[in-house]
Amino acid sequence: MNGDVPLPSCPHCGASANPLWTRVIDNRNAAVLALFAMGVLTAGILMPFISMSQLGTTRTFSLLGGIRELFDRRSYFIGCVLLTFSVVFPYAKLLAILVATSRMVGLSMTARRRLAHVAHVTGRYSMLDILVVAVMIVVVKFDGLVEIKALPGTILFCVAVLLSIAAGLCVKLEGKGDER
Repeated sequence: MNGDVPLPSCPHCGASANPLWTRVIDNRNAAVLALFAMGVLTAGILMPFISMSQLGTTRTFSLLGGIRELFDRRSYFIGCVLLTFSVVFPYAKLLAILVATSRMVGLSMTARRRLAHVAHVTGRYSMLDILVVAVMIVVVKFDGLVEIKALPGTILFCVAVLLSIAAGLCVKLEGKGDER
């Protein structure tokens, strides 16, 4: 039995129960979660993400607006890092999941597995900007001169990242070799 725990079966018909997780892992679920995550991610990126109050003046930024502000202030490195990890990687992960799980795209199983691997690797960095926002809020709270608040865009971005993680967990690629 290879260490598998036998599942209980129906005393009348003998059918065994399937664990919920085996029914959740499905490419259709992965695709639906990825599409939903794309919509939530787009809303999170465009909605107010963070507000900063300094000496009575309050400024509110969306994620893209904040990145644009960094470029306007010539903080190119930080702007590129946030653009890459906050916008490019999340969309790349979701697109890779959609293509890897779609039957409409004629890819070999090897290519699908590579896309799933790309989605897994890029997904590791999806929460980087949330970490940056959290650290900024904590550091600035100690200073006392500036107040920073996370706004609904931050929450939506977190939800989108969690949905993309769930979509990645639902991917089920079976088969061997290069069959289509």
